[in-house]
Amino acid sequence: MNKYDKFFHNLCKENYKQIFKYILVMIHDKSVAEDIVQEVFLIAYEKRTVIFSYENKRTFLYKVSKNLTNEYIRKNQKCKIVELNENNIVDEEDLCDLICHKEDEKIDEQKYIADVINELPEDKKELYHLYYIDKVPMKNIAKELNLNEATLRMRFVRLRKDIKNKVKNIKFQNI
Repeated sequence: MNKYDKFFHNLCKENYKQIFKYILVMIHDKSVAEDIVQEVFLIAYEKRTVIFSYENKRTFLYKVSKNLTNEYIRKNQKCKIVELNENNIVDEEDLCDLICHKEDEKIDEQKYIADVINELPEDKKELYHLYYIDKVPMKNIAKELNLNEATLRMRFVRLRKDIKNKVKNIKFQNI
């Protein structure tokens, strides 16, 4: 076994599981993820003499993984639908995050904005109206309300978070 083959063997041994999980999270299908991982390492094997000189060899693997996974997704749009079964569960935390992320993507905030804004307290309604409807610059709002701009920005962060949570609640009630 020459030094490049030995290098490749160690590269596979050290990175196979992480690359597999990385692809599985994007694809949600264990057998497809296994196929893509094999393609990644086949490419790595073919390029092993070049990768050998790279400073961060893992970066190459992740970039190839991402490209092959995106190519698969483009060709097979059905991968956007997540079916829960024993073949695609990585662990409970990953699954919970995945489900929440998928549900977040389905939310059309514009559809519920009027209902959500009506539920806000008066001070938050005023902030929303000034900035998003009247397009008043934040600097002017801060002066008008006699607030520090940093404080006002934080209030807008909280406002957006409140709106997003209210939208989620409305969306889940309608499911």
